[in-house]
Amino acid sequence: MKRLIRPRLRAPAQVAVIGLAGAAAIVAGYGWGNAIPFAVLAVALAIGVYVWGGRDTDRGALIGSRPDERQASLQMKVTALQGKVMTLAAAVAYLVAIAVKARSLWPFALFVIIGGVSGLIGWVIYRDDGPGQVDGADAGHEEPSPVSR
Repeated sequence: MKRLIRPRLRAPAQVAVIGLAGAAAIVAGYGWGNAIPFAVLAVALAIGVYVWGGRDTDRGALIGSRPDERQASLQMKVTALQGKVMTLAAAVAYLVAIAVKARSLWPFALFVIIGGVSGLIGWVIYRDDGPGQVDGADAGHEEPSPVSR
């Protein structure tokens, strides 16, 4: 899917799709009159992201999908922090909902469960299989390192 969209257009397209989905939700709940300003804001934000992605800065490179190794590492750390904070926020919101005796707890529980399950899936996907495990074309055809001989 990423190959279908040019790198500089990926972030603005994501912003536009999420913004217009939000506008559609507003139309469903509150009508067209409230959704139009939100849709205009989403399109303006997408244009701003496109312009920012063209700049020759660290953030511009990240937004424009052309990061170097240092920027990609920083982006990975920021994304990890976001995930940790959002998972903690979901758990805190669930506890607050219980404390105030909210009628419906399932939305809060859903995000707590999604956070936990995605964490478990991440551990399974990115686990360390130990020494000697080789992926790719050389799997099963390992030779000892010249240093270990």
